[in-house]
Amino acid sequence: MLINPLKVKNETKIENTEVNKDKVISDMIGFLISNYAEYLSDIDMNKDMVESIVREKVYAEYSNMNTESTITAIIDRLFGYHILQKYIDDVEISDIRVTKYDCIFVKRKGRWERTKEHFEDENDYLNFVRYCVLKNRGKISNEIPIVVVSDRKNNLRIEAGIEPVNVANPNLVIRIHRPNGLQDLEELLMTSAEMIDIDIYRFLVQAMIAGCNIVISGKGGSGKTTLMRTLINRIPEYLSITANEETAELYSTHPNLIQREILKNRNEDKNITLEKLTAHSLVMSNDVIVIGELKGAEAMVFFDAVSTGHRGYATVHADSSESTIDRLVTLMKRDEKAQMYSNEYLTKLLSMSLDVVIYMNNFKVQEIAEVIYNKETGKIEYNPLFCFEVEKIENGKSIGKFKKLNEPIDSVKRKIEINKEEIERCMA
Repeated sequence: MLINPLKVKNETKIENTEVNKDKVISDMIGFLISNYAEYLSDIDMNKDMVESIVREKVYAEYSNMNTESTITAIIDRLFGYHILQKYIDDVEISDIRVTKYDCIFVKRKGRWERTKEHFEDENDYLNFVRYCVLKNRGKISNEIPIVVVSDRKNNLRIEAGIEPVNVANPNLVIRIHRPNGLQDLEELLMTSAEMIDIDIYRFLVQAMIAGCNIVISGKGGSGKTTLMRTLINRIPEYLSITANEETAELYSTHPNLIQREILKNRNEDKNITLEKLTAHSLVMSNDVIVIGELKGAEAMVFFDAVSTGHRGYATVHADSSESTIDRLVTLMKRDEKAQMYSNEYLTKLLSMSLDVVIYMNNFKVQEIAEVIYNKETGKIEYNPLFCFEVEKIENGKSIGKFKKLNEPIDSVKRKIEINKEEIERCMA
């Protein structure tokens, strides 16, 4: 039976006058969000139902327009990202940032630039923000004014904010992951990415084969996820992996990997947090545990697992390789059970579990350090292995040279020596 959208309670009928087509489309999107949110949250499953609703309303209220053209435009809007779609499709663009209905920025090759595009008006933009969240199974409202969702089909992480948290205008920030663009560690060396050099490449391959535990640190957009994805793909297939993330970003092609994402925007007792996912990884016969980004109590679970024999790889926000340990201790203390431990104990646990810290900046491996625990002093020491010396910044890109500093002397050296034959076989 065809649903009659005209019978929906509290519906405001749009005047049938000479109306701008974009305005009609925007109003229709708003109408669908307000009255048929449950269908839009799984638009692929409910496409026929939504199209029927759209068709009936358009024929009833906009018969003076090119009706079929209007219906097609509305359906196209529902399945794409409107004026942002061409930027999502542009392989040179990594991020989109909308601060106002007529202020749209894109990050192209690491540098922000303002576009000439704009939404119809503030209401059109608000409806677009709401729909971006809704169609990716999220919910945004005055009670839940900031939301992060992921579009797994298009490899997008979407952050949105509205009133009352946002003071003036809604915002939309989209991170575009292109997992098919750089799948191999070799491509980070041989292409224009120039994230690493040949010496770092050889070291990372050896470290991965040897089973060294690695944390990649840096600010957002520094290249952490890109490097992590390529490292995961170097793990031998005979090792089982589970990757846990807040929003899906790794998109690894490794055949023996299970990738999971937290479940939120439900009743608090039904939320599946990163901490819960990490703990559950311990009963999944995993050899390797990966955390997309350490942010809280899951850090304690992760390093507890690594200290008992699991291989571990994770990323974290920090401003240098040396400050990474302090940042990790802070995160571990967010676990209530970790409150009973001193910072010294947690630092020791970290240093005895973690082998290598890689610090990223501006899509470059800036520093690589071996983590060493000094038993005599009870403190962490760092053995710097590689660095990148910046000579200048040109068009947002760091120009300089990589430099090898030292050879591994502790756990990294030991693990590489133990796995020498396997490393030689894999690198032959």
